[in-house]
Amino acid sequence: MTPNKKLVSVKNGGRSQAYADILTKIQEDAVCPFCPEYLEKYHKPPIVKRGKHWLITPNMYPYENTSFHFLFITTRHITDSEELTREEWLELQELNQWIISEYGIDCGTLIMRSGDMSKTGATVMHLHAQFVVGSDPEKPVMTRVG
Repeated sequence: MTPNKKLVSVKNGGRSQAYADILTKIQEDAVCPFCPEYLEKYHKPPIVKRGKHWLITPNMYPYENTSFHFLFITTRHITDSEELTREEWLELQELNQWIISEYGIDCGTLIMRSGDMSKTGATVMHLHAQFVVGSDPEKPVMTRVG
């Protein structure tokens, strides 16, 4: 990790006060909450699948109107999709197929933000993807993307 690089964005964590509070604590601790050595300290849902390059866990603060909201988190600290190797991309695809099969999901959206959090709306500057399934076709799932 780059010293003094912003690792989380409290500003973008406005979904709940609890989320803003945990982001503030992470910012004070000056650590990356998605790096393996800190993940369990800040992220309480279980890891449902581990690969060599990614892990899958439910989002602790899911978007409104979702029936499923999983995080696919890289096991190494990188911040941009351009840093992914071919092997990492392939494993992401395999894990995406696994989650669909494992949970019997018939539709969903895979989102990955990359780059400046102030432009993308991300809250954690550690590359991750989100697999989101809406709970009601009449109610949109809203999030910011850059």
